[in-house]
Amino acid sequence: MIDKRCKLCLIESRVSDLIRLGYDDKIPDLLEEISNNLKTGKNRDELFVDTFNYIKKLVKNEDPYNDLKNKLNKIGKKVSLSIRDELIKNNWDVNMALKFSAAANILDSNVLGYEPININNALYDEPKLFGDINIPKNEIIYLVLDNSGEVYIDLLLKESLIRNGYNVRTVMRRESYEIDVSIKDEIIPDIVTNGNYSPLRNISNGFLIAKGIANLEAYLFSDHRLRTLHLFRAKCFVLADKFNVKKNTPIIINSENLLKIFKT
Repeated sequence: MIDKRCKLCLIESRVSDLIRLGYDDKIPDLLEEISNNLKTGKNRDELFVDTFNYIKKLVKNEDPYNDLKNKLNKIGKKVSLSIRDELIKNNWDVNMALKFSAAANILDSNVLGYEPININNALYDEPKLFGDINIPKNEIIYLVLDNSGEVYIDLLLKESLIRNGYNVRTVMRRESYEIDVSIKDEIIPDIVTNGNYSPLRNISNGFLIAKGIANLEAYLFSDHRLRTLHLFRAKCFVLADKFNVKKNTPIIINSENLLKIFKT
């Protein structure tokens, strides 16, 4: 069952896409497409990706947020320099790197109720921790990337893990989805998955560290075979209510605790 507020978020997000991209005349076509998608029984992850793909068709651009992503990457790269210094001073402490990565999930294009915060300040927000952080050293760690800009903080998490003896591989989607990193960005991942659904859907082994809301949702609609650690912010009222936190709170949660919360 999809929360009614998620349906509203879908409509608001995609209409905002068209307005931002200068194609508000296409809104009637978009609303018809959204209506048809809502009747199919698709899960939330599929609804948001499929309707964004329709946006790309309407505006005839395979990466409509490319310019914005480039700007975010410049900001993220600059900010990451000071965070790198912090990690060096703390001997590349993994827990510190995880907190920075979760807090960095402040960038977004369209989420209903989303309130942007200056990333320089946001990085020092203390995440809410649900459950223990147990990252295994005897398995491959797949770091599933999310938004442009914050990806440079995530790459510092990767470096922290490697320096502490973990075998880490970064994963991103090949085709564009909103402001998420994709193959056209300057970031070179270890693994690229085809299409633009969450890369999490293509991983069948190892341990996952998944950034962002889209990857969180993809896991919730998966078979839950893999153990995961999720780093994200509760950017909307639905997530804030579910985790009983203030909106925009950074969260670090393992898959065991995540599934307990959503089962209730």
